[in-house]
Amino acid sequence: MPTYDFRCKKCFHKFSKRVSSSEKDKVTCPECNERAEQIFTGFLYKKAAGENGSSGGCSGGSCASCSGC
Repeated sequence: MPTYDFRCKKCFHKFSKRVSSSEKDKVTCPECNERAEQIFTGFLYKKAAGENGSSGGCSGGSCASCSGC
């Protein structure tokens, strides 16, 4: 079950909660028991080695022949 971030519509308390995607519209604030809305936070995506689609790769030693590691 995924964890989502929420903010209360009344008291603006921010919290995270594990809830199914079908139930996230029914989440209530743990502070005042009012309805909460999902907020979207940033996330980090890191490419795996070799995921760039080219057959060549970084040598790991010198970046003279590539655009950066």
